[in-house]
Amino acid sequence: MMSNSPKIKHGHDTKNTWAELLESSVSALETKNFPNARVEAHWILEVASGYGREELVSNLNTEASILGAKHLSKILNKRLSGEPIQYALGSWSFRQLDLLVDSRVLIPRPETEILVDVAHDYLGECDRDAPLRVCDLGTGSGAIGLSIAQERDDVEVYLVDNSSDALKVASANLAGLGNHAVKVKIFESNWFDQLPGEFKNSFQLIVSNPPYIASGEELPPEVTNYEPHQALFAGERGTEHVESILSSALHGYQRVEQSY
Repeated sequence: MMSNSPKIKHGHDTKNTWAELLESSVSALETKNFPNARVEAHWILEVASGYGREELVSNLNTEASILGAKHLSKILNKRLSGEPIQYALGSWSFRQLDLLVDSRVLIPRPETEILVDVAHDYLGECDRDAPLRVCDLGTGSGAIGLSIAQERDDVEVYLVDNSSDALKVASANLAGLGNHAVKVKIFESNWFDQLPGEFKNSFQLIVSNPPYIASGEELPPEVTNYEPHQALFAGERGTEHVESILSSALHGYQRVEQSY
């Protein structure tokens, strides 16, 4: 099978510039009919080169390192195979965070950022005699809970998931939170079931983006072929996990995202 990835030249005087690699990457993506080929090619070059967006633009005519070009080719081939751009890049922005994401966790969606805004609105009305306890159920990458911890000084955040693989990703993202990381604890639990008893009724706010897709619903191949099914599907009606959370959340204010 022929590869559509950029052809990397070799030899002392035949190195690729980043501009050349950009154009060949755009061409390869367009051949596969990706609608945002140029945007995605820029993202891939930023990761492969280590440059930020503006820095990349000012260095497009510089020669790419061999390692950088090989890294680009690896990312591009993943994308050309159909892997979501977020997984191919290995990271994705969510509010103020740059999160590790891979096939162990659901890709954070822009609309989920609204859930963090709703959380802030509610927490802003709470008494602050002690840190406010927030539980992020089914945390996955940690996007929701870590954003709340990053953006507030008056909280303790508990990240909960029943997937040990997902919690490894959340732990890696927690490590990048700096001083805010001391406000966050991680638990492996099937919703509330394995949480220590003293925590179960102590949360001022419970946030969650649980699975809510009906088992028979069709999704784009890019979703069903790569994202973890246990983070997507929730029984025949798609409400199995939402109902479980709401029936168990005996105390605290719940915000559950239920749209796709």
